[in-house]
Amino acid sequence: MEHSGFAMDSKGDTLDLFGDDDALPAYKRLPWEDKSRLDDLTTFMDQNGLNWPVVLKPDVGERGQGVAVIKNLEQAETYLQNCHEEVIAQEYAGGLEYGVYYVRMPNEKKGWLYSVSRKHTQKLVGDGQKNLEHLILEDPRAVAMAQYYLKKFADRIDEIPAKGEQLVLAEIGTHARGAVFTDDRKEITPELRDVIDKLTQSAGAIHCGRYDLRVPSVEDLRAGKHIKILELNGVTGEPAHVYQPGYPLIRGIADLCRQWKFAYEAGAQNRKLGHKVTSFGEFLKVVHQHRSKNWFEVDDL
Repeated sequence: MEHSGFAMDSKGDTLDLFGDDDALPAYKRLPWEDKSRLDDLTTFMDQNGLNWPVVLKPDVGERGQGVAVIKNLEQAETYLQNCHEEVIAQEYAGGLEYGVYYVRMPNEKKGWLYSVSRKHTQKLVGDGQKNLEHLILEDPRAVAMAQYYLKKFADRIDEIPAKGEQLVLAEIGTHARGAVFTDDRKEITPELRDVIDKLTQSAGAIHCGRYDLRVPSVEDLRAGKHIKILELNGVTGEPAHVYQPGYPLIRGIADLCRQWKFAYEAGAQNRKLGHKVTSFGEFLKVVHQHRSKNWFEVDDL
């Protein structure tokens, strides 16, 4: 991954490393210069037997910015008209979402899993009496993002969900959309480790990073079955178990420091093996590009 995925890395380039592995949902790159992107999207869906929804996201992004679950052709057209950069179209994968942090030193034959964290998307449950606005304002977590949610659901704010009805406020598992992360390292099994290790080594010299994946059930995760890889985050992808509510601060800092220790050790070994190292000037250029980028946000449409 360019600059080890520190910033401004291409999601499409990373996905391309895995070839046609069954663990990856079908995807297609839709360049900004291509004026027939909507036609290319529908052709891609037809060729892969896909129905709505599909996922659209900028090729360069972070923290879920610009990621959208597109439910119809009209939404797709609006998205593609407003996102003035390369877009990744990806088959929608349902199920439970996890972050799985993988480590393998260049001098090791097998890798291992440092972290597994489940991502719980923000939801509300109706009581048959309160409208959506009241439910958002009375929820101890949703109220912290009330400005965002009230704007997103402005046309439904007076809707009264039925008693027991679940309303998903955000469909992607990211902090920026109110998701809660939990420490699920107890789900690590030899079967899961072996599947992730085999997948990673098939992609070449990847030594540490966090997979975002979906799987139908916890049992499938443990067995390493029916896993769908949404993307791989590079060196700045955290072991997300540290964000579990109540996780001790000191332990979380120690876990993050250990993550960076892995990265530096892998980098030092790769440098001795003759691999190219990002210069300080190149690093500053990447940071400048990141700070000056006009990040596309789908919720502003």
